[in-house]
Amino acid sequence: MRILLPVIAAVSLSGCAGTVYRTSLEVYCPPIQTYSTEWNEALAAELEGLSEGYSTIPQTLADYAALRDRIRVCEKEKDKL
Repeated sequence: MRILLPVIAAVSLSGCAGTVYRTSLEVYCPPIQTYSTEWNEALAAELEGLSEGYSTIPQTLADYAALRDRIRVCEKEKDKL
């Protein structure tokens, strides 16, 4: 009887639970920072002016570019929904 009572209670209460339907999907993509042509040229000049041996800067910039590409894809996919 001790086992039967909790089972009956669980079955009875499960009928009270309703199904939740999601009617709309909201997708949030982080904004992409835009830079002017002059800023990009200044950045390129500064990077070219650095001495050899900086291997982390190119990798970091590549990662940042990949992140920006992923945000662009997110924006396109969001517009399709």
